[in-house]
Amino acid sequence: MPVMTRLFAFLLFVAIALPVTAGEAQWDPRLTRGTLDNGLNYILHDSGKPEDPFNIRLVVHAGSVDEDRPSGAAHMLEHMVFQSNRAHPQSIHRYIQEIGWRQGVQVNAVTRETETQYMIRTRPDDALDLSQSLALAADLAFGAELRAEDWAKERFVILEELRQGDSAADRISRQKKAVLRVGSRYVDRPTIGTREGIEAASIEDIRAFYEQFYTASNMTLIVSGRIDRVSAEAAIRRLFGNAPKKPKPARPYVELPLKESLTAGLVQDPAGSSSQTTYAFRMAMPERSSEEGQFAYLQKYLLTRLIRDAIQAQSPHYADTVKSLGFVAQETTERRLILAFNASGQDHDVALSILLEAVERLRREGISQKAFDAAMASARRVNEANIEAASQRTYAEWEDRITSAVLMGSVLDDPARRAERTKELLASITFEGLQARMREMLAAPDQVVFYQLPGGKTRSAPMAAEIEAMRDELSARAVLAQLPALKTSAKDETATVPQWPADVQVARTGTIVSQEHRTSPEVREWTLSNGDRVVWLVRDTPDAKTYLSGQSAVGFMNAEYGSATSQIALQLWTQSGYRFWTQDQYDVWNSAQSNGGHWSYALKAGMLDVAIAAKPANLPEMLERYARDVAFGTVREEAVNAVEEDRVSLDGRDDSYSRLLYGKDEVEGAASSTPSVSAEHFEAAARALLSQRVTWFAVGPAPDAAIRDAFAGVIGAVPRGVALTPEPLLQAEGVRIAESEGAGKDRARVQLSFFTPMNWTPEASFLVSALTPVAQQALKNELRYRLAGIYTLQFELELDTDSNRAIGSLSFYCAPERAKELAEAALAVLRNMPEYARQTDTARIRSDIEFAESGRLSDPNTWLRRLALSYKRYGDAGYLTRMGGLADSLTDQMLQENAAAVFRTDNVAILTQAPRQPL
Repeated sequence: MPVMTRLFAFLLFVAIALPVTAGEAQWDPRLTRGTLDNGLNYILHDSGKPEDPFNIRLVVHAGSVDEDRPSGAAHMLEHMVFQSNRAHPQSIHRYIQEIGWRQGVQVNAVTRETETQYMIRTRPDDALDLSQSLALAADLAFGAELRAEDWAKERFVILEELRQGDSAADRISRQKKAVLRVGSRYVDRPTIGTREGIEAASIEDIRAFYEQFYTASNMTLIVSGRIDRVSAEAAIRRLFGNAPKKPKPARPYVELPLKESLTAGLVQDPAGSSSQTTYAFRMAMPERSSEEGQFAYLQKYLLTRLIRDAIQAQSPHYADTVKSLGFVAQETTERRLILAFNASGQDHDVALSILLEAVERLRREGISQKAFDAAMASARRVNEANIEAASQRTYAEWEDRITSAVLMGSVLDDPARRAERTKELLASITFEGLQARMREMLAAPDQVVFYQLPGGKTRSAPMAAEIEAMRDELSARAVLAQLPALKTSAKDETATVPQWPADVQVARTGTIVSQEHRTSPEVREWTLSNGDRVVWLVRDTPDAKTYLSGQSAVGFMNAEYGSATSQIALQLWTQSGYRFWTQDQYDVWNSAQSNGGHWSYALKAGMLDVAIAAKPANLPEMLERYARDVAFGTVREEAVNAVEEDRVSLDGRDDSYSRLLYGKDEVEGAASSTPSVSAEHFEAAARALLSQRVTWFAVGPAPDAAIRDAFAGVIGAVPRGVALTPEPLLQAEGVRIAESEGAGKDRARVQLSFFTPMNWTPEASFLVSALTPVAQQALKNELRYRLAGIYTLQFELELDTDSNRAIGSLSFYCAPERAKELAEAALAVLRNMPEYARQTDTARIRSDIEFAESGRLSDPNTWLRRLALSYKRYGDAGYLTRMGGLADSLTDQMLQENAAAVFRTDNVAILTQAPRQPL
């Protein structure tokens, strides 16, 4: 089809398809909106719920696309506004810590291509009230001092962020974006910037971006939660109204420019593994809130599903040549839409010919009446349900929805009014009209084709002229070739769900040999005839389900089979199904067993945890399913073929850290010395793990007679075998320091672990965990804010239940030349933790714990975990009655004493991994 004809067809729908009765979308009248004299827009939502806190989000309509040249200035500025500030000369970072808040929790920021967002998240009775929080937002917006000395340090933090985020997936994503957004500023301006841009940027460059784009007229302020609107508006006028009045900067480049031709490209990364071909259409869309826009986006909503399903229906016909066909619709920028068709396969030329044919077939044959009717019915159901869904929005969801509308150039309408308008629009959509709209979209002249190659493969990029010729030749054909015939696979032949064999049954001969009923809290205990034990906490759950966790006392750290064999064995067991069915038969049967849920098998270092959450009526059936798994499960010979590759992968990995900690590889043990990788060997290991005695912890409504009988008869009859021998890996004593290679390109990795002997109890574990945020902040202050050597770090502290050790672990990436310096600085922080604990606001920690507990205690899994811990230590549920007062018992003296006891560095291991040197 000639280009002008395609363009005419694409534009035609505006004139012929638009209803005229819907009306433009309007903002929900429950929202308070306003504009200050200096141009700042604000939107307020009062939740009306006294228990709600509030969130603040400041949207600066400037991102990486606004940089006059690729530099990363927008992202640099996001970092710099947290440095020295007119209201807080020592830095916003320091102020946030002084009030007991944490960066990334209560205060956060993100830079994107078209905007930068600053978020403040509060909780009830927080350190700052609404007026003070708005003052902080205003300081971020207008108070940055942008000192050269601050930039000299922060530059290295951003370089570390760049170094940490440099992955094959990120690089491939940027390449795809460059092809799909060809001709725009989105191509060469990654939000984080480039190394060259970051190293070259001066504080003057950052200040110039700040002065141009951080103007009140280029900002939108959103507040949502329990607020007084009058006082909120007064505070906004007072705090934001004094900012200078400047024109809103023009940004014509934000809208993706379109063209009238096809572009071809190549996407490849040395570390990439995917092979894919993409054929895409780029097109304009009307303003979303207009009548025309509402109709067009509703059509797009319906067609996204219909086109996806139509393309997926074609996919099996091409199974011999491509792995799959797919479709996705992307709203890349405001008023722009991309329809992308994908084919996965090694032969890109063949994949392209299939994509062109699939799209041409879709254009000719269209969508079916049946599919259209189903999509319309679904849309009507969703539209009706949206009113109720909107009534359940939380204040945070309101904030998200308002922000989304602002960024899309749309509005957040009253749900009932929107539903009525959508109902009218749906009534005006016809089968013929939607078919025509789809064909118009698939006639968009702006098209893109690219090949994604795995690393190491060489080929040239496809030629646009050749692709256009192939496309036009298909379009000119009077009749397309028939779809290739479907081939029947072995799995298709077994698609009928097999029935459970009548002669294959689990035993039901178990009994309860003893029982006890405790109160405060109410717990029912049964001891079964096979040695298993049931501990049931009678407690209602939000979803009326019973939460069950069956825990045995030995995990993958066992002397008989070792770590690798144990883990692989259980994985193969859970995948292989039952020995009397083929793999395909089991897969079909298993996929049909969804009513009661599915068991999860989690093999941990010190235990096997078999868990499920099920309605009480379904629990007896699920207990029988567990017994079937144990009795009739297997490991298939064909499933073992991939194990050798796993073993090679384990053998080839760098286990320097494990050798430093334990004196041997983490995967060493019986598995590494066993020559056999037969199905029989792995099956024996799995059966041994599954035959250990189990304590079944449950949280839920009181068990009825059916559940009791199922535990007694079915679980009590599951045979238990010889106990395996726990063989935990323990960090060696003393100070151990080592270096190795393998951290990745252009970066070093530092890993540190220390331990202190300490008797484990749930209460002691709680006190140790209270030190975790204190240590995290102290390490971050030193390594990031003072030394500017890292972007982020991982620190964990726990009191281990099995080894009776307090164990701390720290890891971070940094520049290779600074690894030793930063490792020594981290060690110094840990040694000085008692002093940091002395300076800590213990009242704030208590408040943080209480706030976190209010959320955790609504989760039945919390009660399940703590029930198990209480029985592990005390043999009863007493900890559940004492845990509520632990936060109140945390004193300054207790925190300091625990820091002195935990943070000892006479047993410490430090590994520094330098970049791997090229061969």
